[in-house]
Amino acid sequence: MMSKIFQTQCPALVLVSLFGLLTLITSCKEKGIGSPRGYNLDKPVRRELGKVLNEISGLSYNTDDNTLLAISDSRTKIFAINLQTQKLSDYAKKFFEQKDFEDLVKLDSFVYVLISNGTILEVPLKVNDSEHTNAYSFWLTGKNDFETLYYDSAAKGLIMICKSCADEKGKEERTAYRFDLTGKKFDSTAFYTISSKDVKALLKDDEVEFKPSAAAINPKDKRLYILSSAGQLLVITDTKGNVLEAYRLHPDQHPQAEGITFSPKGTMFISNEGKFGKATLQVYAYRVHTKQK
Repeated sequence: MMSKIFQTQCPALVLVSLFGLLTLITSCKEKGIGSPRGYNLDKPVRRELGKVLNEISGLSYNTDDNTLLAISDSRTKIFAINLQTQKLSDYAKKFFEQKDFEDLVKLDSFVYVLISNGTILEVPLKVNDSEHTNAYSFWLTGKNDFETLYYDSAAKGLIMICKSCADEKGKEERTAYRFDLTGKKFDSTAFYTISSKDVKALLKDDEVEFKPSAAAINPKDKRLYILSSAGQLLVITDTKGNVLEAYRLHPDQHPQAEGITFSPKGTMFISNEGKFGKATLQVYAYRVHTKQK
């Protein structure tokens, strides 16, 4: 198993006094260093992925066999990652001609794949052609870029979040849209918006970029965990987009975080494109916190 990589976000300081130590701690907190409850972002288990997933763009946990499903933006395949043997296999092939795939969700007897323009593909399990793939085009006009798709059981639909969309021009917000799984159609209005100002305020950084690249609801706390590869952020909201917490990801661990998913037990998986080397999977174990007496 590969060793973990760690790099602090704060500059090295010689702690010559108690004041200096307090300054360092305060600086780190202001920059969003820390971890969500139940996780230690400093201590992931790192796994390298093969060259075929160098452009990995999405992850989904498959409860059928406890594997991870993954997609690459330039390959018309869905891959299965065996977490026990660490071997990669083809799960589905040639399911659609167009590429630029950004995310995926495994749900019941289908895998839903997101294309960057907002189109959602409904792919039957383990197919070898596109004959039975259904494509649902998004209605919003203009230049729209999506990288995030997740399932919300309470909303009974798939939710996709703009990385940047035409309607957001001049606004400090990111917009989410719902795809109704019963009627197989998009809602005609936005599902919610996320305030970029709130993210900046938590991080005390007016220059930080918030452009969602992946998201998933944590089964343990029922909150939404959103990655932003730009800015190297992990932002936590409720399921209506209200910003609750924000953390900076370590750049050596997450040079380009493009996928996130959770196991039913809360283990968090984050995938990274091979921006400066090999694509990686960072695994964060969930630790149950007990109240002190």
